[in-house]
Amino acid sequence: MGIIKKLDPIIANKIAAGEVIEKLANVVKELVENAIDANAKHIDVELLDSGLKMIRVIDDGDGMEEDDILQAFERHATSKIISVNDLFRITSLGFRGEAIPSIASISKMSITSNQNTQAECVVFDNGKFVKKTDGHLNQGTKVEVEKIFYYTPARFKYLKSEHYELAMIQNLIHQFALSYPSISFKLTNNQKHLFVSSGDGNVLNLLAQMYGANVGRALFTFKGESRDYKIHGLTSKPVINRSNKNYIHIIVNHRVIQDTEIVRAILESYDQMIPKQRYPITALYIDVDPLLIDVNVHPRKQEIKFSEKKLLLELIKNTIEKEVKDKPIYQTVEKNEKQTSMSFHEEEKTYEDDEEIKNETNYKETKEDNKVEKTKKTIIPDLFYIGQYSGTYLIYQNDHGLFLVDQHAAAERIRYERYIQEMQVHNQAYKNTLVPLQMDYSSDVLQIVKNYQKDIEDIGINLEFHDNYILVKEVPYWFPEGYDDVYMEAIVDSFLEERPTSKKQLVDDLAILLACKHSLKANHYITEKEANHLIEDLRTCERPYTCPHGRPIIVKIEHQRIEHWFNRVI
Repeated sequence: MGIIKKLDPIIANKIAAGEVIEKLANVVKELVENAIDANAKHIDVELLDSGLKMIRVIDDGDGMEEDDILQAFERHATSKIISVNDLFRITSLGFRGEAIPSIASISKMSITSNQNTQAECVVFDNGKFVKKTDGHLNQGTKVEVEKIFYYTPARFKYLKSEHYELAMIQNLIHQFALSYPSISFKLTNNQKHLFVSSGDGNVLNLLAQMYGANVGRALFTFKGESRDYKIHGLTSKPVINRSNKNYIHIIVNHRVIQDTEIVRAILESYDQMIPKQRYPITALYIDVDPLLIDVNVHPRKQEIKFSEKKLLLELIKNTIEKEVKDKPIYQTVEKNEKQTSMSFHEEEKTYEDDEEIKNETNYKETKEDNKVEKTKKTIIPDLFYIGQYSGTYLIYQNDHGLFLVDQHAAAERIRYERYIQEMQVHNQAYKNTLVPLQMDYSSDVLQIVKNYQKDIEDIGINLEFHDNYILVKEVPYWFPEGYDDVYMEAIVDSFLEERPTSKKQLVDDLAILLACKHSLKANHYITEKEANHLIEDLRTCERPYTCPHGRPIIVKIEHQRIEHWFNRVI
């Protein structure tokens, strides 16, 4: 007799549940998706003890007939697709027909539904049919799930704290609200309202409701289009950023997905405007023909395969970058009087309406008769130097308030942009080292550096490799006199540590490294003349508001704020 047996349907459903249902939020997700697919306009999610005791989802959608309710508990029973061809043009959120039987196999589950006739109620417990009765419900469907993971205690013990599970559900409902802003969502726990969306379609209001009014004021819109993709959404000004990527919402054809490459494209559009390991608040909407994507990648349907994904990533980066790069980034003191410490946020007013900016002069760069006129490319107002604080921060003032400038961050930005410009010049001039510079390294280090010989020569360095040393014979003219050995050591270190993968990345990493190592440091006294010269040089920079690492350079404290501190105004 053979040893291979066909699994009992209840066991098969429990196995499927392991792929689909890992935590309480997965139950909510599957039930809300069904409600959305049923064309609901109002969806209520009610929890008891954060869902540990009970999860109830009520919608005003299409509803189901009696036979359909029973059929929904059958594995791979679905109304979303009919033929194989439908898999290549999926427009619904659910389509596998696994959610209901999977949830029913690990809980006690009842479905009450009314298709504008008589409500019917069907109850399953531990994957087995219990009863069918008349129900009480207007148009739509109500699903109740109790004793979740009661029949699979091994999974129950892996649930985290009640607060954590509730936070996951709240985040999920926020995502649904952003995906379907025209649907009204309500979330309650133990009869306490946690979130209610109006369903008026206003995404900006939703983000402000989720993350606060300060965030709402610091958001701006973007929009782009290519042959295959249309994108739009909102993203925060660089000063509003967070410590993790959970604040980046990626929504494809109303489906929330996770995609590290898209997150990276968004971050690249903020290049050097926010610190590393910080993330903007973003709601990115991607519209694409369903034929050009594959959502049938994972049971939880949070991953998507894209056709021509490289073009999509370029569209995202270029569209957001175009909007971000022109946004001034003065840091200002938080206006919440309950806060005694200074937290940094974007100013509330628009800079286009600021008279001190309107009056700022813009000069044109010219190169005639070996004379170069500095270009005042950026909008930094006239400032009057007061002094230096803590050997690090330069203090300026004007009629609008006080300005604090981080002297090291400012010097980094200035020197970085000069290095970038010099390194990118083709056929740049070289200078001979008076005596070839010998740099001693072990053979394994030399082998690594030798792999980048052409890249090193591209930035103006002529060198020879020997058994246990390098001879440097020529260096670019932008090397400061007497610093050949220091700069060369920094360059070699950049290859050993950073391992750049492209010429552009190499130049950028090297410029940041050199700018940081050889810029004006903190805790260093400078004269008024030097301070004013630093500001003038900063005006010529393309991005004067952050250092190459994304840290702020200028903090503005408004005059009215200072007077408020001293009770001169109320």
